[in-house]
Amino acid sequence: MSNITPSGESILTELGIAPSAIKSIKPRWKRTHYRAVINWLLKYQSQSDSPNLEKVKGLLEAFHHCCEVEAWEKASGILSLFLNTPTQEKLHNQLQTWSYYQEQITLYSRLLSKLSPKWDAICLGGLGNAHQFLGNYTLAIDFHQQCLSIAKEEGFRKGEANALGNLGNAYSSLGNYDRAIELYEQDLIIAQELKNRRGEGGALGNLGSVYHALGNYTRAIDFNQQCLSITKEEGFRKGEANALGNLGNDYLCLGNYARAIEFHQQRLLITRKIGDKRGEGETLGNLGIAYYFLGDYQKAISYFEQDLAIAKEIGNQRGQGSALGNLGNIYESLGKYRQAIEYFEQHLSITKKIGDPVGEGAALGNLGIVYRSLGDYQKAISYFKQDLAIAKEIGNQRGEGMALGNLGIAHLSIGDYRQAISYFEQDLTIAKEIGDCAGEGSALGNLGVAYRYLGDYFKAMFCFTQRLQLAREIGDRAGEKSALGNMGVVYNFLGDYTCAIDCFGKHLSIAQELGERSSEGTALGNLGVAYRFLGNYSQAIDYFKQHLAIAKEIGDPAGEVKAIGNLGITATKLGKYSEALEYLHSAVKSAKKIGDRYAEAIALSNIARVYEKLGNRALALEFCDRALSIATELGIPLAQACQQLQEKLRSQVDGEVEDDSPDSAKTSTTTETSS
Repeated sequence: MSNITPSGESILTELGIAPSAIKSIKPRWKRTHYRAVINWLLKYQSQSDSPNLEKVKGLLEAFHHCCEVEAWEKASGILSLFLNTPTQEKLHNQLQTWSYYQEQITLYSRLLSKLSPKWDAICLGGLGNAHQFLGNYTLAIDFHQQCLSIAKEEGFRKGEANALGNLGNAYSSLGNYDRAIELYEQDLIIAQELKNRRGEGGALGNLGSVYHALGNYTRAIDFNQQCLSITKEEGFRKGEANALGNLGNDYLCLGNYARAIEFHQQRLLITRKIGDKRGEGETLGNLGIAYYFLGDYQKAISYFEQDLAIAKEIGNQRGQGSALGNLGNIYESLGKYRQAIEYFEQHLSITKKIGDPVGEGAALGNLGIVYRSLGDYQKAISYFKQDLAIAKEIGNQRGEGMALGNLGIAHLSIGDYRQAISYFEQDLTIAKEIGDCAGEGSALGNLGVAYRYLGDYFKAMFCFTQRLQLAREIGDRAGEKSALGNMGVVYNFLGDYTCAIDCFGKHLSIAQELGERSSEGTALGNLGVAYRFLGNYSQAIDYFKQHLAIAKEIGDPAGEVKAIGNLGITATKLGKYSEALEYLHSAVKSAKKIGDRYAEAIALSNIARVYEKLGNRALALEFCDRALSIATELGIPLAQACQQLQEKLRSQVDGEVEDDSPDSAKTSTTTETSS
């Protein structure tokens, strides 16, 4: 056996199997199975570096041999053995922690209908949870309904409450939040009726989670605070830690990163004190996400790597996938796209191995995002469509909405604005249907950007105004910031630079309040664009330099390229062509380094414009051709502008390419980050 399992001798004693009495067992086939049980428990040895499933192979084989002789009590006894793991769980629960869901299904299926109603409830609940983790939500609901029926028939009220809670989890995963709330409320009523304070806290925590999923973070905080109070009162440390973690996630989504970090740090202390390694890993991952949003990428990487190490230590394959996905998001933000792809592909491989369609969809979505950043829009669209297909197949409406949003953004990038609008409208419909306020806000913001690209500024402003109102209603400061930034961009296009500056100033204030350094840089860059339109070039340059300083400080190469490009455009406006060329050539070099083909094309087109102003037609045409080649390859609208400039240069007619790309606020992107 291994060092995580009890000794074979102690297990045999507990099961009531005496090796010396084996010879008296008849018939022979039955004796053979009992001898196999003894041999697997006493003689099997796994290597210290073996996968976790190999370490418990002796127990699993003994279980199956017990089932062959219909020794169901002994078989259930093996499943109920506590293992010497960091989480100190029973064998059948430990398999869930290790993400061995198919193995759980096999074990529970063999015991189902073979023992007492209580064991049937355990098996049905376990089957439901395993299928939920595998994304088989309809099947999970069926098993939990059967479990609920048994609990009601037997008058087992506590079991009834547990089944209601599990059913709520399954419906929540499907995005059917109204049904989930209804089930959690029934769970809560029973817990209160039984004066089961721990169960009451669990139901309140589940209600908090579903309101969090709906984007109603204020309501979620209320439920999670009640859950926290009960767990403290009961001295239930693990429940207290989970409540703290949920509160941290609520404040994270509200953009209150300092408060989020405070709650997650409290959870971390408890998980370490009680030896909850899985909870510790989850908390480290959530701390990484908080620092990611704060732009402290190195600290975020450190937390994600610690999360990954723990997931590997305890054999939590789902946790490993989540940590790898978060590391991929960080490296994508750092412009290290190839490294990001490696992490996302590892995440995808794990999800396929353990049969986790939700995680598979998330990994596919993130691969789509990184290929979009690389300018490979067709490949990005292919990944987003695969993500969408999985979400539809398993009935994950929230995931479906996110995939539609990402497809819309990809089509925006290639100038297919009508198709983008179609995807965003579908995303918006789903968000409204399931009551997802955060998703509704994101879809409205993306619709606004699409209408802005079409030049329909009235519709764009209408969408952004709705986005702003919704964000303020639910206390979503990050959403409010995004709406204000996009409204500022529209005012720039309308020539109302005073209103644009006001919006960008508010965007900047919220970004600084939230400590979002990357977003602060974006606001500074947009303020620079507004002042450049006003002809106040010195003020514009000051803002662009502040943007550049922040981008360098936080290691944001994409932000550096934008800031340098804007400095080059401004120098061109001032007639400082040598300085402009220096900036723009630097932008080309930086864009090439991170593989950002779109930014490279923009910088090349602006270099062509400078050489045109200098009267150097040959060099202007050379750089215009290079920009056109990339823009055509990417299928982006810049290609048309480059063709027009090319025609002017070849006919010796003066022309100028105006690049509005640096003026754009960041599109609110539905990046799937695991928490």
